[in-house]
Amino acid sequence: FILYDDRKFEMLPFIEEEMKRQGIKKYHIRNPILCSPVFKSISLSQKAIVQEAKDKGMVECCLMEEDIWFPAGDGWQYFISNKPDKYSIYLGGSYLVDNRVEYTYPVTKVKAYVGHHCIIIHESYYDTFLATNEKGHIDTEQEGRGDFYLCYPMAALQRPSKSANANNEMVNYNYILKKENIQVYGYSVHNI
Repeated sequence: FILYDDRKFEMLPFIEEEMKRQGIKKYHIRNPILCSPVFKSISLSQKAIVQEAKDKGMVECCLMEEDIWFPAGDGWQYFISNKPDKYSIYLGGSYLVDNRVEYTYPVTKVKAYVGHHCIIIHESYYDTFLATNEKGHIDTEQEGRGDFYLCYPMAALQRPSKSANANNEMVNYNYILKKENIQVYGYSVHNI
């Protein structure tokens, strides 16, 4: 599922091109539930997608946001092929790099993370996810609630774009990451 605010029509071609480039043929676009503050809108929208997956009896649910970007041409395949057997949430990337964590190939267990631009939620975690407090950001509210595994080096980033969380200002969080943190061939995230 891809969460896409159709008021940002300029993002749709990027989504379609990224899915084509990664060989992802089957995906569903969902519009957000709009309310204030924005982080509550994001929370409610992501919960609606997870509720749909639960209602349909899906074993897992892949959720992406409209700014999804895989730096490497095989990023999606790399992400999927390294998915652990047991997990609560499997992350394609995170903007929290904890210096106390020893990040190891191809997957690292983390206690906390930032970013839901590409995640897979296991059915065993659906109810916990759906019970997330809406008074904070849905990603950081997960801390300490499950087993989170980060694909490492990270397969997915957020494409620099206007962020609803930043009053529609242009944001690029990729500067936070070092090149060795990212599964990338011939790209530098600092030049994007």
